[in-house]
Amino acid sequence: MLFPTFTFLLGFLPLTVLVYYFLAARSKSASRVWLILASFVFYSWFNWSYSLILGGSLLMNWFFAQLLWKKQSKTLLTLGIVCNILLLGYFKYYDFFIENINTLFGASFLFKHILLPLGISFFTFQQISFLQLVYSRVLKKYSFSTYALFVCFFPQLIAGPIVLPDEMMSQFDKKESLTPQARNIAAGFYLFSLGMAKKILLADCFAEIADPGFLNAGAELLTGWKTALAYTFQIYFDFSGYCDMAMGIGLLFNIRLPKNFQSPYRAENIADFWRRWHITLGRFLMTGIYIPLGGNRCGKFRNCLNLFITFLISGLWHGASWLFVLWGMFHGIALVLHRIWSKFLHLKMPVLPGRIMTFLFVLLTWVLFRAADISQAKQLYKAMFLPEKFALSGNADLKTGALFLAGAFIIFFLKPAVDLEEKFKPTVANALLTIFLLTTSMFFFVKYSPFIYFNF
Repeated sequence: MLFPTFTFLLGFLPLTVLVYYFLAARSKSASRVWLILASFVFYSWFNWSYSLILGGSLLMNWFFAQLLWKKQSKTLLTLGIVCNILLLGYFKYYDFFIENINTLFGASFLFKHILLPLGISFFTFQQISFLQLVYSRVLKKYSFSTYALFVCFFPQLIAGPIVLPDEMMSQFDKKESLTPQARNIAAGFYLFSLGMAKKILLADCFAEIADPGFLNAGAELLTGWKTALAYTFQIYFDFSGYCDMAMGIGLLFNIRLPKNFQSPYRAENIADFWRRWHITLGRFLMTGIYIPLGGNRCGKFRNCLNLFITFLISGLWHGASWLFVLWGMFHGIALVLHRIWSKFLHLKMPVLPGRIMTFLFVLLTWVLFRAADISQAKQLYKAMFLPEKFALSGNADLKTGALFLAGAFIIFFLKPAVDLEEKFKPTVANALLTIFLLTTSMFFFVKYSPFIYFNF
């Protein structure tokens, strides 16, 4: 089920919230069971078989957690993590693996064309974190219903943020979460409306420029740069819009999800970008991969190698494609160069040139992230750097220019939606803005509009 649909907005969401608080006034257990069931219905809306995979993953990790609570065994922890990775690997990378085996060895293994369950990377990462915390004895013992809700809480189930057990499970157990809070409900709808506007009024409009541009960039300079810039804006408004909506829905249940974006395109360097972009993935990569590899506790060479490996894995996490591996590799190289420049040589780039260079690097690497294959990426890079002609298209470019100016203004000059929510007050002006953004966005519910990160 998609957030920007009438089914969700006028049916699923109000029904889920109303029944939740109705049951919460009578039974905490009943309200929790209702929210878990609602989350499974939400997830199954895309494909009923998804719920079997989610349920199987849930039970498997709960089984390992029980064993780890009884015995602090590194072998059990490793086995649990391996089982999670194998599950993720089968659904996400089986065909990619077979394709490369066939290419390298001239084999003819058949592809299975496995349908990737939405959000499998997200809920797999969350459960790996859960097992690690159970093993380390950092996490107290919670009930199965609290654990199940942590994994499948529908606002962030499919595209994050990637939440940690200790920051979520304690919230589900608080008595305050069972009583409707006027401020949280008002702030939740306010944040949801901002995210909805980002997605429908901005991201989807930029998609109408980026999609045809990638399909046929041609050899025009402006078309090449316009396409790359459009996707740069699209992926930010699309993904941050989803996270804003998820956080807004969470507030309706008095649950505060972690911040996932903090004006990433204003970053002064590539390390700063990764502190601002997909923040919850970054912290998982640091705690789950970078630090176990040795982090910065070893020599300079190993420190750089650990950083490179971490982002190489990040690229592969995003998808079963060598383009994603290249994207992760380039970000890893950029981070290593920044580490040498700033930490080892103790040099510093002036703020403005640093921001411009960082933004251009991110824009150029998004081409690899978005392109369907290497030839499509080459075609766009050729249009950007080796164009055969320079073209303008009259009135169409005035409309496009206005869209880009609006997007740039919001990205570079306005505060992030999450910061606005933190200072939110339930005023008449904010209520009118919420209603305006919601109703305006709903007028554009004219086609199926999935989120980009549903693919990961």
